Amino acid sequence: MGILLFESLDEDRQDRSMQPIYVKKQGTGMENNLNAMMDHVWDGFYTGQIRLQRFPSIFQGERGSVYDLNFTGTPAKHMRFTL
Repeated sequence: MGILLFESLDEDRQDRSMQPIYVKKQGTGMENNLNAMMDHVWDGFYTGQIRLQRFPSIFQGERGSVYDLNFTGTPAKHMRFTL
């Protein structure tokens, strides 16, 4: 078991939404639906609608595993993936 963390590095990473993201492991019933981190900016009574596009996902990393990432929004052009 491990955690795959991936995030947008584009300039609009706090404005553009690319979630939910569906993570599926091929050949199994494993599915994980991801959303962006919580908005922590408040402008008086309302939230600032600024979210960092960073997604942690749990995965089972056995040799030969293949995972599909399906974005419902436009994926970032520049992304970082960290295990």
